[in-house]
Amino acid sequence: MKTIFISEGDPTSINYELLASAFPLLQTLGKHHRIYLVRGSHNQTLPSLPNLTKPTDGPGFYSLTWKGTGKSKSFVLGKPSTSSGKMAYDSLLSAIGFQKEFGGDLITLPLSKEWVQKAGVKGFRGHTETLADAYKRPTFMMMAGETLNVIPLTTHVPLKDVVKELKKFDWKELSRAIQTSPYLNDPTIGYLGLNPHAGEGGKMGTEEITILKKGVSLLRKAKFSVEGPLSADSAFLPSAKPYDLYLACYHDQGLIPFKLLEGKKGVNITLGLDFTRVSPDHGTAFGIAGKRCADPTGLIACLERLVETKTKPV
Repeated sequence: MKTIFISEGDPTSINYELLASAFPLLQTLGKHHRIYLVRGSHNQTLPSLPNLTKPTDGPGFYSLTWKGTGKSKSFVLGKPSTSSGKMAYDSLLSAIGFQKEFGGDLITLPLSKEWVQKAGVKGFRGHTETLADAYKRPTFMMMAGETLNVIPLTTHVPLKDVVKELKKFDWKELSRAIQTSPYLNDPTIGYLGLNPHAGEGGKMGTEEITILKKGVSLLRKAKFSVEGPLSADSAFLPSAKPYDLYLACYHDQGLIPFKLLEGKKGVNITLGLDFTRVSPDHGTAFGIAGKRCADPTGLIACLERLVETKTKPV
């Protein structure tokens, strides 16, 4: 029996519509697992969902209101605010706290980095970075789909800072995270060049030679099969050689082709933790919140990842 905590994300987003659409599945899984929606005190609710003040021993799907929520808030779907941003962040921290105390896996529903920062949380960059701080270890974002697995070597940083971040990237910890992930089994790895045409041997930038080559050598020493640098503009073409895992130099270089090819079934898995954290690969979608057209495919894919009984093939 698994224990799964779900952080509610921004309560003014599509998240509660996703939960409502996936409610039958959550109830079915709750017959064999402990599933908790970690939420603040507000007016967005799910029908017939029992509310607890602390986790229980038995299976079920429950609402778990975190302590210290204060006066209940009234939120309007599609209308984010500093209050909803603060509640999303506090619910994430509470879910992490429950995970640390009781164990289990974690699903994080989308929140808005903009509104978390506007709520006064300085330096907030995203779930992956917050988890690294909370568990005091390097973490890595892996976008996982039905056929593609992509790890961006730098995540939520401005493009102008990518080279600086690559220079201090921890390749040894990445190697350890890949080796210990239940979602990767001795993968073949292709890494993308930073520059156009992968630098053309140094004629169009030298980062492939001066930064990436040194890092990749550590992966090869760990007995991984690694090829590259690959020209990023053609690495994902149908005619290109496929790899079990792609390493992208920056966020959009890897995530744009991933989302185009995997659609709504892709999920974000955090590598480097002793448990599994997974999240849908879409955002808050404030523009359609409340219109009852949100697609729960991403949330369902997260649940399927966590309750599978064997290693997912790559």
